[in-house]
Amino acid sequence: MHQEPESIDRLLFAIVIGLVLFGVVMVYSASAPVAEQLKNDRSYFLIRQSIWALAGISAMLVVMHIDYRLYKRSEIMVLLLVLCLSLLVVVLFFPPIKGARRWIRYGPFQSQPSEMAKLVMIFYLAFLLERRQGVIRSFGRTFLPCVLMSGLLMGLVLAERDLGTVMIMGLVLSTMIYVVGVPWRYQFLLTTAGLAATCYQLISVDYRIDRIMTFLAPWRDPTGKGFQPIQSMIAIGSGGISGLGFTEGKQKLLFLPMPHTDFIFSVIGEELGLIGGATLVLVFGLLFWRGLRASLRAPDMFGKLLGLGISVMIVTQALLNISVAVSLMPTKGITLPFVSYGGSSLLFSLIGVGMLLNISRYSHIDSRLRA
Repeated sequence: MHQEPESIDRLLFAIVIGLVLFGVVMVYSASAPVAEQLKNDRSYFLIRQSIWALAGISAMLVVMHIDYRLYKRSEIMVLLLVLCLSLLVVVLFFPPIKGARRWIRYGPFQSQPSEMAKLVMIFYLAFLLERRQGVIRSFGRTFLPCVLMSGLLMGLVLAERDLGTVMIMGLVLSTMIYVVGVPWRYQFLLTTAGLAATCYQLISVDYRIDRIMTFLAPWRDPTGKGFQPIQSMIAIGSGGISGLGFTEGKQKLLFLPMPHTDFIFSVIGEELGLIGGATLVLVFGLLFWRGLRASLRAPDMFGKLLGLGISVMIVTQALLNISVAVSLMPTKGITLPFVSYGGSSLLFSLIGVGMLLNISRYSHIDSRLRA
């Protein structure tokens, strides 16, 4: 017996479209002074973000009508892994930007393979864990393949000097193997190894040590290493309860570095205040709820894990970005999903949501009747 899919989760769709439109508006507000100084065009980043938003929404509309169960085919999974691994290797041969090799550039086009790597890892884990349901407690057949492939993807991303993305991928990996019931001793092994590797990365690289020391005492060097977090705190503190008003922020006037990318939440806090910032956090909470709802109601394990992984990926990234902006974490180059300026992040986040929306179309179908 076969049942037809229903309509998508309209609330999830509305939340994401609202975040994208809000992001385009805030990118303009945050970037206009920088764009005028660098490009002599206040709308420079607005135009580029709008183009990426249209491309991302178009991709989301296409993906949400593609049956997510097609991704379970072995040839699709192999193709995605080969493509992603190839791009992660190729990017290492491009000239570094600010000391990191994260971007593949072709003319005016730039792309970050690490954004694709997050989704591909989720695909792979959902694909493998569904096929290993009968031997989920096996070290050699389940745990080891999950960790080795995920570790390879994370290792290549780390070679780009992108520890923040690796941390997000690690949290997604830990969550997915936890929910399927991988034995605690294996989870403990993974957690211990992950924490040890993270600590090593933090203490073995000088600029990461500097960021940690700056996080602990930013006022020790207020015009140097502590300048960025201090300006972020000033921006958020200046906003008060209701904010200074849209486009009225002062710290983006060449005081706050990267106001339209990593620190756009600081601009939101200054211009829209505690009310605006708290509302944005609430919206991400609603997105997480709808994402979990879609994944829990999926008719098969692949859909459940795919939806869970995408939901955790998006919300974890949002929380890390906001934590950096409010100085709860050391400075890290992580964008705010759907809101920060950044084409690759916006595109692949919207593709992920497109898959979530497609999963939501099958939430009424009993697992015994799945096609």
